[in-house]
Amino acid sequence: MNIGHKLRVAREGSGYTLRQVSAQAEVGESTLSDLENSKREPKFAQLSRLADIYKRPIEFFLMDDIPGENVMLWRDTPSTEDEKKKTEAEFRQLCEQYHRLEVLMGEAKKPKLPGPEVSEPGEFGFQQADNFARKVQNQFCLGDIPSTSLKQVLEENLYVKIFHLDFAGSAISTKSEEFGSAILLNRNNRLWRRNYDLAHELFHVLTWDIFRKAPLSANKPSEFEEKLANAFASRLLLPTDSVRERIDQVKGSGTTVTLEQLDEVAREFGVSLDALLWRMLHLYGTPAEEIQKYIQQGSQLKTSRPPRLSDEPDKLPERFCSLAIRALRDGKLSLMQFKKYMDLSYKEAEGYLTDEEGLTDEKISISAA
Repeated sequence: MNIGHKLRVAREGSGYTLRQVSAQAEVGESTLSDLENSKREPKFAQLSRLADIYKRPIEFFLMDDIPGENVMLWRDTPSTEDEKKKTEAEFRQLCEQYHRLEVLMGEAKKPKLPGPEVSEPGEFGFQQADNFARKVQNQFCLGDIPSTSLKQVLEENLYVKIFHLDFAGSAISTKSEEFGSAILLNRNNRLWRRNYDLAHELFHVLTWDIFRKAPLSANKPSEFEEKLANAFASRLLLPTDSVRERIDQVKGSGTTVTLEQLDEVAREFGVSLDALLWRMLHLYGTPAEEIQKYIQQGSQLKTSRPPRLSDEPDKLPERFCSLAIRALRDGKLSLMQFKKYMDLSYKEAEGYLTDEEGLTDEKISISAA
């Protein structure tokens, strides 16, 4: 397959028109058209610039065949296909860069993630989702309030690649034979929303080989699969015993609690008040009609209480950054590559070669206890 065809595939896969690429690459539309139609060969500088725009490595254009694209599952798909493609291209590039850093530093790991007890989509029901969430909570040692440790456990113990970007959507999950499992979260969402999205996408990652078998469900989860993912996320983030115990503490010797008290409990568990109210449907058998009424009242509560404090997450995981810095200092990653991977200016990138000079080789003696 020639370079021209690959250029077209890369451009269309990234959601760009010839006119948009021409403006960014400072190359005429007619020239770009000639390149894609193999009427002329691209210069290396042109190819490098186009690779940056399309979020592809140079190797993509030089290999014999185009590898198959990874399926990406969206939660809240954007309104336009071009916007969707641009986000997927950036997400894919981040995953590939992360994997390359792992390979460079000899730390490419593919841990065995836990799976459910069932193996076919038709065997999965809400009880199986509940049981699976309980299994994951115990196996990951998430404790009484899982939202406080879930992300760290996934990144540091199970090597799931988790990124945060500003994009039109809520979350994306994907799984690849090359780079493993990855999740993208919207950095502009509140912390409680990111917590829930992470748990929701974790369900898709852990059940990938079950639900992605059927051709019709390969690229888009069914409505029922989404409901199962919600049930899993709810049970994982709001463990039965922990939530019951906390609500019992709040109501004391009484038999009722206020929405304001429940909102405090929701904040402690890192979820929304709505999520906690729906969880109470299963914990206490509260009728769905009552839940809907409480949610309506809860929406008014939001206007009378200050918004939750929320952090602004970093785009790149800590392990990604650590691998990149070590690869740079070990001479396995060029300064230009490091600059691109870390999204830094050239001057900022140079700082990582001089900062803490003399300390990186310092040896610390550790004696046996």
